[in-house]
Amino acid sequence: MNNINNQIGKNNASEKVHIHTTIPKQSKELIDKYSDMEDREGNKVFGKKTKVIERALQLLDNYYNPKENDIDIIWCRARKELNMVLVGKTTFLSYISGNTKKAYTENIAVEAVEWYNGKRMEDMDLEEFLKGLKGMWFTANYFRKIDLIKYDEGAIQMTFSHDLTRDYGKYWAEYFITLLENNWHCSVQKSIRNESFYLIIKQE
Repeated sequence: MNNINNQIGKNNASEKVHIHTTIPKQSKELIDKYSDMEDREGNKVFGKKTKVIERALQLLDNYYNPKENDIDIIWCRARKELNMVLVGKTTFLSYISGNTKKAYTENIAVEAVEWYNGKRMEDMDLEEFLKGLKGMWFTANYFRKIDLIKYDEGAIQMTFSHDLTRDYGKYWAEYFITLLENNWHCSVQKSIRNESFYLIIKQE
C-alpha cells in the first residue's frame, strides 16, 4: 500500500497541466534569453521555456517560504521587509561596550571593503577603495543612497543619504573620516545635513 501511495504522489508531482496567459514582451524576452543560455561547455542550461518558468517559480517560492538553511534569502528579506542592517561582530561589541566611538577604530571596515572588492587594500587606489566602501555600506542598509563624484582636481565627494537623525550623520561622518585618515594619506572635510552628509576627500 505504501508503494502505491508513493507512486501516486510521484505521478501527481510530475503531472503536467496546460495554462494560457498573456505576459509583457520583456518577460517573454527573458524567458527566451534563459531558454537559450549555455554553460561553459556550450550545453543548454534549461533548454525549454517550461524549465525556465519552473525554476523561476521555485526561486520565488524559496524566497517567500525560506527553509532554515536559506540564510542568504532570509537576510535579503530581513533587509528589505524589516529594514535591518548588517553589522560586524567587532563593531557590535564596540557598540555595546557603552562607548560608541570605540567603533571608530575597533571594527572590520577595511576587511569588509577588501571582501567586497575581492582584493587587498594594498592593491587598490583610493577611488577603488571608496567605491568598495560605497557598495558595502549600501548593501549593509545603513544608507538609502550613496553618491560618489570625482572632480578634475582629484578630489572625491561622497554624499550619504539616510532617513534618520542629524546625530546619525555626525556619527558616520566621523567614522569614515577616522577610517580614511588612518589608512590613506588624505584629508577629509565634512558637511552635515539633517538627513544626509557629504565628505570631500583629497589624497595628499
